[in-house]
Amino acid sequence: MKISSLGDEDARFDMTPMMDIVFQLIAFFMIVATYVTREKVEVELPLAVNASIAENQQGRMMISLTIDGQVWAGSRPVSLDELATQVREWKRENTEAKIVIRADRSNSYGLVKQVMKVCRDAGLADIIFSSFQPGGEG
Repeated sequence: MKISSLGDEDARFDMTPMMDIVFQLIAFFMIVATYVTREKVEVELPLAVNASIAENQQGRMMISLTIDGQVWAGSRPVSLDELATQVREWKRENTEAKIVIRADRSNSYGLVKQVMKVCRDAGLADIIFSSFQPGGEG
């Protein structure tokens, strides 16, 4: 009986598992990239000559107020009650939580005031207002 030695056969590296992992990683990053990209709600921001873009933009929840009076949390329309719940959750999850309000320039101050009150009652009074400066968005 002949016993084969290791030297009789060429050593080969099977690339199939490696290719499976690469394809899974590609699929994972393609799926995650769609969730990371945030769509901004279209609003015409008020003009401000001295507007500036903040250096640290982490820990911010974006609230948009459209011209028709709709309130958006991120890219999802919400009622004021739902907004209060989301602001509380945001504050609980983020220690340095801030609110960014993007209100259309044609909105009444009353709606902006209601949103500010909801945020304050939910425990977040650190509010940043977005405005437009020719040459950049603040």
